[in-house]
Amino acid sequence: MGCEVVRWLESLEWVSYKGKLKKERIVFVLVTIFCFLASRADALTYLGVSHLGDLISGIGARSLGMGGTSIASATDSSSIFVNPSCIGVLDKKEFSLALGIAPVVEKVATEDELTYFNSQCYFQLNSVVVAFPIRRKLRLALGLAPLYDSHYEHEKFVFDPGSPGKKIGSASINGEGTLYAYSLGGAWKLTPYLYIGGTINLLNGESSFKNSSTIYASPPTAVTELKSKISGFNFTLGGMLCFTDEFRAGFIVKTKGKLKDRWKVDYPASAEERKTELKFPPSYGFGVVYTFVDELSSTLSAEIIFSEWSGFKLREELNSSIYYNIFEFRIGAEHYLRDALCLRYGFYFQPFYGSKQFQIVSFTGGLGYKFNDILSFDFAGEFGKRNYYGDTVFFEERQRIDETVMRILVAIRVQY
Repeated sequence: MGCEVVRWLESLEWVSYKGKLKKERIVFVLVTIFCFLASRADALTYLGVSHLGDLISGIGARSLGMGGTSIASATDSSSIFVNPSCIGVLDKKEFSLALGIAPVVEKVATEDELTYFNSQCYFQLNSVVVAFPIRRKLRLALGLAPLYDSHYEHEKFVFDPGSPGKKIGSASINGEGTLYAYSLGGAWKLTPYLYIGGTINLLNGESSFKNSSTIYASPPTAVTELKSKISGFNFTLGGMLCFTDEFRAGFIVKTKGKLKDRWKVDYPASAEERKTELKFPPSYGFGVVYTFVDELSSTLSAEIIFSEWSGFKLREELNSSIYYNIFEFRIGAEHYLRDALCLRYGFYFQPFYGSKQFQIVSFTGGLGYKFNDILSFDFAGEFGKRNYYGDTVFFEERQRIDETVMRILVAIRVQY
């Protein structure tokens, strides 16, 4: 079956145009698609929207398919967001675009067995990058990717504590917004074995969080809305050392960012507006990758990332949350089934920066197919689970929330 699919892909009529199809037209069409869809990037979970947002793991379909690893294993232009030194291996100009969907299912259960489900499915822009060589040893790249998503919707009934099953009202929350990184970076090949790189990330985004509640016996609906605009910058420094053709290691340092947060809260009977400064948490990562020279040309990668969230403060006037340092672990593999087709899989472990008790474990997989020297596609999927108990703000303390988070990404790369 797999061989028949490959033969069908190779027989597509437009693939035979690789000598006739103009590269500029390919890039123009992809940029047009990106401009049409970029404004619709959405997000994931309640924990994310009630804090800074959901951290995006796995930028690019190849990275996501390999468990989100990319510190040492990245070979495409999307590495500018994680380890910019990896773009030093590119020999040609490259345009890459990754888009996808993120279905999320929440199961909310209480001790009295009142259970319901909340399902959502969002479109996501994952990344868009243009990279190009300047000199024989210098590469530059320009890209856009979401770092944190803050879109979330949930509506529920409020029950009478003294009469289980009796509805006395309703409540809902609605969050929107994304914190983006507009990145400009470069990589320099110092020696045949050592690459170094750096990126300046301009961070910018808007978000809103609306909380509504209605008690049937005493309308009208009470609505509280928080709107925020965040802007600032930070730097990413990275290096990659190639010990042999099979083994290499990489490291990254993301500096502490300075962000300006302009926010306004509209209460039912009043309003509050402030300007505060946020210190974006620094992070440090190390990764290794080993390629086995065999029939499948197998590659194994692993990495660890440490983020210093303990010094982060988010709107202390409104939020008394305490944040914690976290370690993330990622492992991935890639096997070439034939010259143009590869299989990927992996998993990652990511604690939540707002509580040490909440962690998400995700399993990932994907495929890559190279049509010719110009065009290639990557596909990736993710399935993750996390559970926690209510925070008494929206969910009741006795409620247990089981999250199922999924993602499907499709990426296209054009080298010219």
